[in-house]
Amino acid sequence: MNLLQTRTLFRNLSGRFDLVNEDFSDNGADIFINTGSKYLDRLDETQKSWGSVFKFLELGYYIVTFPYCRAIKEVWCGSTTARWQLEKKNLQDLIEGYLSGMPSSRTPGTPLYYSPCITRYIPEDALAIDIESFLGWVDVPSGSNYAFNTILLNVPVSEKTTVIVNGLFYSIELVNDTDENYWSAVHPMLLYQAAMREVEISNRNTQGVNDWSAVIKETMQQIGFDLVEERIAEVSQMED
Repeated sequence: MNLLQTRTLFRNLSGRFDLVNEDFSDNGADIFINTGSKYLDRLDETQKSWGSVFKFLELGYYIVTFPYCRAIKEVWCGSTTARWQLEKKNLQDLIEGYLSGMPSSRTPGTPLYYSPCITRYIPEDALAIDIESFLGWVDVPSGSNYAFNTILLNVPVSEKTTVIVNGLFYSIELVNDTDENYWSAVHPMLLYQAAMREVEISNRNTQGVNDWSAVIKETMQQIGFDLVEERIAEVSQMED
């Protein structure tokens, strides 16, 4: 189902005609649908919890920014001749060992290490002019990055490089009527139930929240069994 179909299902089953207009356009339902989708993403790991981001870095760049990430699990780099996994470092160790100098003085090379990066200025409405004298030392991406995660590489790349980030990602937000994500396309009733749970939270109805949560968790457990089956397939012995 796309967003319009999901919204229509929400209206017909819930009877909340106040949240969906007569022409089935949004009048408040979409926030519950999208919040329910995020709840399902966080509730358990499924076959679609993991995702990969592919970014191309031009010569001299060492910052990679990407959206929808819940948790970074692995980072790989690729060139025209090879692909290799980067080792994770604490941000403090990365800065002290590799990024202590001015960005302009850093010698490009082959990145071997990475670290998740801070993505907020304080105050958050700070203008570039307010920190102009510090820009040479700042390893925080500029602009509003509320929906983004960032990693730093230990050196600027010496050639155009592909960076692959594997991890847990949120399902895409449903904005346009034709938009779909994993939950709306594969488990539309579960997404409806999660949206109704969010409605009950806003109504401060503890019993309603508990009832929806119980139904959702039972279905999510069954979906999780598929992931377990996939992981144990063709495994004949335990690792030492």
